[in-house]
Amino acid sequence: MIKWTLLVLALASPSLSIAAVFKCDVDGQTVFSDSPCGDDAEEVTVSPVTVGGQLDTGTDVETYQPEERKRSRSQDECPYISSTEMRRLTIKHQIKRGMKPADVRRSWGQPSSINTGGTTQWAYHYPSGSASYVYFRNGCVSNWSGYYRN
Repeated sequence: MIKWTLLVLALASPSLSIAAVFKCDVDGQTVFSDSPCGDDAEEVTVSPVTVGGQLDTGTDVETYQPEERKRSRSQDECPYISSTEMRRLTIKHQIKRGMKPADVRRSWGQPSSINTGGTTQWAYHYPSGSASYVYFRNGCVSNWSGYYRN
């Protein structure tokens, strides 16, 4: 019984470790697949199979290092706000410290007037006579008074 089990495992293991990778051009983009993905499918030999690296550029898994991104000073001033939180704030017509002018415009709309100086002030004047003000420092919301009205 043990001999049969070993024989079955020996015969099955090579087929489990071999996985074909195919490279195709689909709508102008290079696509990799585990099955032929078009008439121009080209089988790619990957030896040894490793985790990491980049198949499409041929870089080695051990030497590949992504390019270091340089950020401008203005981008460093505003704290990161996730896209999910930004959507929530926009839907509720709310703002938050650190938002950029484009984010405030999406949430509250175009301001009635803009005053510049050491601090930039956006004014929102409403038909009822009330107003809200948003203050920007270094391109980010630093403070506000009032609230958005529909």
